[in-house]
Amino acid sequence: MVRVKRLPAFALCMAAALAAASALAQPGGGRHGGGDRQMQRQMQRQMPPPERRMTWEDRQRLREQVQKGQMTREEARREYREERARRDLDPNWQQRRESIQRDVREANQR
Repeated sequence: MVRVKRLPAFALCMAAALAAASALAQPGGGRHGGGDRQMQRQMQRQMPPPERRMTWEDRQRLREQVQKGQMTREEARREYREERARRDLDPNWQQRRESIQRDVREANQR
């Protein structure tokens, strides 16, 4: 008879322990919003405009040179910045950029 009386109490304790364990396993909001805030910030960051982006081939070439040890990451960054500055000084590039902006404005007005 003693075992029959302990069974409901044991089941109640196990149910409470399972409920507490599942509640503790959830990620907390906490002071810093769950810890993934930096990842969320990076995902929400806007892409630079097309005229400031490198082509896929240029990025791949720089990536391969860094991986092979032919240049450091800092050298690759410097080369990217120099290329971007060269494009900004090119008058034809500015004309293309203005033309693209004009086309976008016209498309938005329709």
